[in-house]
Amino acid sequence: MTRQWTLWAGAGVLAVMTGAAASASNAQEVSFIGGGAKGAWTRALTAMSECLRQKSEVRATVTPTQGGMDAFMKVQTGRGQFTINYQSVITAAWDGKAPFKNKLQNMLAVGSAERLAVAHFVVSKGSGIKSLADMAGKSIAPGPVGSVTRDIVGSFLKKVGILGKINAANVSSSEMNSFLKDGKIDGWIWLGGVPTPAATEAAASGNAVFLDVGKELEASGFLRENPFFRKVVQAAGSYPTIDYAWTSFGQNGILLAHKDVPAEVVYGVARTLWSDTCVDYLTNNLKSLSAMKGSPVDGLAFPLHPGAAKLWKEKGLDVSRVPALGAK
Repeated sequence: MTRQWTLWAGAGVLAVMTGAAASASNAQEVSFIGGGAKGAWTRALTAMSECLRQKSEVRATVTPTQGGMDAFMKVQTGRGQFTINYQSVITAAWDGKAPFKNKLQNMLAVGSAERLAVAHFVVSKGSGIKSLADMAGKSIAPGPVGSVTRDIVGSFLKKVGILGKINAANVSSSEMNSFLKDGKIDGWIWLGGVPTPAATEAAASGNAVFLDVGKELEASGFLRENPFFRKVVQAAGSYPTIDYAWTSFGQNGILLAHKDVPAEVVYGVARTLWSDTCVDYLTNNLKSLSAMKGSPVDGLAFPLHPGAAKLWKEKGLDVSRVPALGAK
C-alpha cells in the first residue's frame, strides 16, 4: 500500500507508518548541521533525517546555525558530522584561499545533492536600479553575515567593482521582502533553486525587478576564475509577473561529512539517502534536492569520504575523475 509522504510528517508518524522503528539501543546517532533556521539546507537536512529514520537505524539530529559558513566551520572543527555546502567554498578551504587563511581539509564529499542554486538579484521598482552599476549608493542586502550567500555574492560584487559602492545591509532571508516592501532596503541578493520562496513572494507582489547580470559575468571573467559556477539563463515567466528572461550564475550543493566520521556510518547514510525510496521522497518534497536523481560524483573537485567512495564504486560509478584522498 503506497502512502504519500509529506515534508511535515513527524518522525513518530513515519515510524508508525513502517511499524518497524529501530530500538534506541540499535540506533546510530549522527549530527546534521544546517544553515539558518528557515534556510534551504536546514530544510533539506531535516527531510534527510526523516527519511533515515523511516528507512534505517540512523537517527540524525538537525541543528541550525547562523548560516552556511557557520555550519561549515562547525563541522570542519568537529562540532558536527554532516552538512551541505558549495564546492566553491569547500575547494577554497582545501586550498587555503580567501576567505580562508589556512588550509582546512577536514571535510570530504558524500555526494552532489542540491540542484543548481542560482543567484537572484532582486530590487524594488521604486529603487530605479536597472543594472548592477545602479546599485552604487543604494541599500542592498547581499545575504546575512555568516551566510554562504554573502561570501559568494560578495566575491562577485567585488570582482565587478560594485561591492565597495553599495550600503550592505545585514538582513536575514526571512526579513528581505518585508524590508524591501517598507523601503528599508532597495534590493536583496540570495542563492537558491528556481523557484526559491523569497523570490516567488517578491515577484508576486508586483514590485520586484530581477536584474540580468550576464554582461557583468562576461566582462569580469568571474566564471573563468570560478569554474564551479555556471551561467544560467532563466526564461520569461520563471516567476510570477516576471515576463522577461534574466541571466545569473549558480552551482550545486554537496552533502559533506567530517573525515573522522567512520566509513561504515557514511556508507550507511549515503546508501539510505540515495536509495530509490528516499530519492523519490526527498525530490518530491524538496525540488531543491533534484540533483540526487543524477550521479552523486559528477563534477566533484575534492575527495570523497572513504565510506561514500566504497558505496559509489559498488554501484558501478566512475570515481576516477574525483581527486583521490591524499593526492597533491
